[in-house]
Amino acid sequence: MGGPRSVLQHGRWTLELRGDEVADIAYDGVLLLRAIRPVVRDQDWNTVPPRVLAPPRRNGTEVVVALRFELDDIGYAVDLTVRLSADELVVDFDGRAETAFHRNRIGLVVLHPASETGREVAVRHTNGSVTRGRWPEQISPHQPFTDVAGYAWTRDELAAELTLSGDVFENEDQRNWTDASFKTYSTPLDRPFPVPVAVGERLRQQARLRVSDQVGSPRSRLHGRDVVTVHRAVVAHLPPLSLSGSLYPPPVTLTGLGPGYEAVLVELADVEERWPGLLAMAAEQAAALGAEVDVRLVTAHPEAVARGVAMLRDLPVRRLAAFDPDSHLSAAPLWAALRRAAEEAAFGGQLLGGTRAHFTELNRGKAAQPEDLPALTFSLTPSMHATELPHLLDSLRTQRTVVENAVRIAAGRPVHVGPVTLARRFNAVATSGRPDPATEARRAVDSLQHTTFAAAWTLASVRALSVPGVAGLTYYETAGDRGLLVSDRPAGVIPSPAGQVLNLLAAAAGQPILDAKVPADLAALPLAKTGRGTELLLADLSGQDREVLVCFEDQTALVPLAGWAVGRIML
Repeated sequence: MGGPRSVLQHGRWTLELRGDEVADIAYDGVLLLRAIRPVVRDQDWNTVPPRVLAPPRRNGTEVVVALRFELDDIGYAVDLTVRLSADELVVDFDGRAETAFHRNRIGLVVLHPASETGREVAVRHTNGSVTRGRWPEQISPHQPFTDVAGYAWTRDELAAELTLSGDVFENEDQRNWTDASFKTYSTPLDRPFPVPVAVGERLRQQARLRVSDQVGSPRSRLHGRDVVTVHRAVVAHLPPLSLSGSLYPPPVTLTGLGPGYEAVLVELADVEERWPGLLAMAAEQAAALGAEVDVRLVTAHPEAVARGVAMLRDLPVRRLAAFDPDSHLSAAPLWAALRRAAEEAAFGGQLLGGTRAHFTELNRGKAAQPEDLPALTFSLTPSMHATELPHLLDSLRTQRTVVENAVRIAAGRPVHVGPVTLARRFNAVATSGRPDPATEARRAVDSLQHTTFAAAWTLASVRALSVPGVAGLTYYETAGDRGLLVSDRPAGVIPSPAGQVLNLLAAAAGQPILDAKVPADLAALPLAKTGRGTELLLADLSGQDREVLVCFEDQTALVPLAGWAVGRIML
């Protein structure tokens, strides 16, 4: 994913060229922008993947990357030119349509790091006026800044100025989707879309970043970054874990999944005639795990909600919700029908509301949600906008911010997070109709699912989302390409690396999580085991072999850790 990578340095500039992305743009070692990259989004907001056509062409301090964006009938060519001088970085976008198609967005996007949260910024508008503001601290449901032509800000004694040209830009808080950035993009969303693109149509845009007041030399990396210090203070408890059911197709066996999972989640997003069969498959998987069923009805019809609840009469249902298939929210008529049907059926489980989609929908739709929802839920994926490993890793820090904002919105009600998946489960912003769930399931496969990276990412995600107010976490599926079990010819069906991690954690639900000071490229989950000391799970998030010094009270331990590995020690 992302194509070839190379580090570019010139004077005090440092940046990395990752395929189509100009990433980690730093001056004097100070990170000024997370990335500048070209994007093509189709009429359903699918990201059209780029292909690097040839090795980047270098001419002194200029680099040209030839790209072709390809998806279905879309073909779009871009020359991306990066130029560096002593105090200036210029990125030029020169695009040409090779086929006719409909688009929602084409052009440059600029990613401002989430570390800018709460910092001052001056926004220059297209008429030349300037508005002074701050990057939002709470996750903004709508655009923090509109009609943008540029920004000016200071960071660590550097003054930076970004100028954008070729279109009108605006900004959104990408933490809504767990991206660790604020994204500036064109064209404004208040303009009609999708827009037809003709063969041969050209588009040129430019991003120009100028820096002044240079001081000092590039910052050096801190020593001691491989030290994890565990403290006795309890900061949270490990929430119960659940899994989504594997329905497209169902698994042959679930042997290899350990005890302790709370529920198997089933989304009835298919036509109503298929609901009984889907429920039966989910109930069978739940029974194999000794778990209950978490049912999410997806329908536009309140009367269908009542029929769906009637299908649950003989099933061990722990949680129940109903969502609109277009807004993906707990629409008031659906909630009223669900509450009424649950009362008539003497349902004894937990009723949920919120969204089956991203936190974005919960954040934007909170005012329209019924006030008497007893608990809230939302799902999470790190790959809504980008699939490169650095972006997936960046999302881990933002997951904590997202779940804390969800707990704030819940105002004392329990929050259930999930399903958490590497690839998105469905397209929540499609404009061309509701896709078939089986088709969406085939598209929702991530090649990382059964890798050691997924295990490390999963441990870090569980730790990020385990905060007071969270009543449960649901991950992945039970088995298959999107699940925790993988076929291994000599050994049969075995847990994937992520499955091994979640098996351990499912059995530890409710245990106290201790405070820990952890470097950014490590994940640590210290669990206080009643009468059995403290168990520490460690995960490498750098991909590099290392040794980690663990300190706990008067104990120290040196733990060898391979790249993307998860280690387990008792303290």
